[in-house]
Amino acid sequence: MQQVANLGFTYPSPYLWAWLACWGEFAGGLLIAFGLLTRLGAVQLAFQFFIIAFVWYEKPEPVLGMYYQQLLFWCFVLVTVVGGGRYSLDYLLTHNTNWVRRLVPTRPVAATGAAALTLFLATACWAGGGLNSDLLIEPGKQFALGGGQPGAFRVVARNTGKVPVEIKERPHGGGIFGKATLAPGQRATLRFLPGSTALLLNPSNQKARLDLHVTGDTNLSMGYEANGKQ
Repeated sequence: MQQVANLGFTYPSPYLWAWLACWGEFAGGLLIAFGLLTRLGAVQLAFQFFIIAFVWYEKPEPVLGMYYQQLLFWCFVLVTVVGGGRYSLDYLLTHNTNWVRRLVPTRPVAATGAAALTLFLATACWAGGGLNSDLLIEPGKQFALGGGQPGAFRVVARNTGKVPVEIKERPHGGGIFGKATLAPGQRATLRFLPGSTALLLNPSNQKARLDLHVTGDTNLSMGYEANGKQ
């Protein structure tokens, strides 16, 4: 549930999306294994593995350095286009029962749908905008990003300065824990739960510099903190 919430699937509830994801993989896998409603099962699995491979991971690299989840995504796109084949239940049913043909998309329709789905997902995930900032953090200061917002957000941070920066998370319910320490030149993708605050600490005696890209719930408060208060 927390993984789903970190990706921004919080409305109407991350529990609902987590439940759909689990049952989508389970039921979709069985449908493909038996070749029953094969293309419909492959479409929803392609959507799930697109999110996993190209949104969840920090550095998606199509073709070169392909993640296993990327391989599954392209396989499900292929299954969506070609269907279950001669030895599937779809083939047996559609060649013996006319009314079932209406439930199983034809090859041209499925191919067009798969192409449209891929284009839509790519556009939604990579052209969705976000908040960009070239942030300077004063020596010994702590910069706070967020706190109390209803949605989750993701921060892609790259240390472009000369000193390390500590990144922590303070959940809405209290407490604090470390997320990462970025040395000069390092980059990380960090996810923060709804209501959490991202704390960027410069423990050195020189100015720190971060290149930030924030996605998800970008309606965030921000500013320096002193003694835990903004």
